[in-house]
Amino acid sequence: MELRPVGLLVLVGVLALAGCTEPPDPPEDSPEDPRTVAVEWTEQSLPAPAGAPGRSVVRDAVQCGDGWWVVGAVLLDHPSETRDTRPAAWFSPDRTTWTSVGVDTTTYWGRRAILNSVACSRDRVAVVGARSGGAHGNPRVTTFREDGDGLVDVPALFIQYGGVTATNVGPIAGGSTGWLITGNRTSGPGVWFTDDPREFTRVEQEPGLTDDGDLESLAQGAGWSGEEWVLVGAGARTGRHLDQDPLAWTSPDGLTWTPEEMPAADGVQDVHRVVALGDGRVLAVGRSEGGFAAWVRDDDGWSDPIPFGAIADSWRGAPYVASLARTRLGVLATVSTGDHYQLWQTGEGRDWRQVGVPLEPQTAGDHSLVAAAGKDLLLVGDAGDGGHVWSGALSPIG
Repeated sequence: MELRPVGLLVLVGVLALAGCTEPPDPPEDSPEDPRTVAVEWTEQSLPAPAGAPGRSVVRDAVQCGDGWWVVGAVLLDHPSETRDTRPAAWFSPDRTTWTSVGVDTTTYWGRRAILNSVACSRDRVAVVGARSGGAHGNPRVTTFREDGDGLVDVPALFIQYGGVTATNVGPIAGGSTGWLITGNRTSGPGVWFTDDPREFTRVEQEPGLTDDGDLESLAQGAGWSGEEWVLVGAGARTGRHLDQDPLAWTSPDGLTWTPEEMPAADGVQDVHRVVALGDGRVLAVGRSEGGFAAWVRDDDGWSDPIPFGAIADSWRGAPYVASLARTRLGVLATVSTGDHYQLWQTGEGRDWRQVGVPLEPQTAGDHSLVAAAGKDLLLVGDAGDGGHVWSGALSPIG
């Protein structure tokens, strides 16, 4: 497949050089002395994974260890009554040459999982996958760990991620102390933490996360600030379900949690993703009434919401923040407007610019657009025609 440039964007801004799990030092450049930066997207080829043929789909990506990981699945060309998908993953040392890596599975749902979320800690990846099924058609969650040059699924009891108190399991985040999976139980937000992805500890009914009987809350995502875990979401009081306010929780170890207030604006607000900015500061992004908003936390606490973007007048699916990642271009957020996906860029979370992308998939259950965390630029997307991967090149032109 010929590699081709597919887009060019000129941005005026300050670059924030970024790493994978630890925040970078602040750039020396002053906001009063901006640089002009060109971004050229070049599509790269993903090889078909060995095994039963089908359409490859991509869901998430991250830089980790000696290269870059992309995860997803193969939607089988010839499904059976019991299996229509299988997990898939790819690795590249340079974002250009990609290899399909093995995904060894020993569990029933692991063999069928779509790998939805990948995170890096201490140069290793851990992955969360799921596939709907069983008597009630609920998502059956399986985690995967790095093993040799590929991935292997991790056997777990059904109640680890399911059971009578289950609500949902969300994305995985990595930090210097391990990995944290965000989710919810009937008691309120729940998480799963580990420093070794062979086994996760489920944190459920922890006093700092448990709803108080009047507040009903929902956790959406988490990140490592460099000093602690930060969990974000939203909640509403009884009788006010149409007036959600943003919420956050913090933990030094992933096990004990403390609620933290966030400033709210008029209308429904829901925080979906959070990432470190450096020096203990964090940036959270989510929905805010008719658009999106960012909250920055520093030594003085959380800022008021900073609006950007707009939600579509008519929806094909739910609007949400699909990814939030530190990159060479600062922080990149991909969002679904409810109609299609967009890419946005910011340096410190206060000024946002929309970024031109090679693909704006329509919002749909099997479509995606995700910016990968790492020192360079990587974008993965899927518009229902198979997985795409683009590397981004930066070159000062002014």
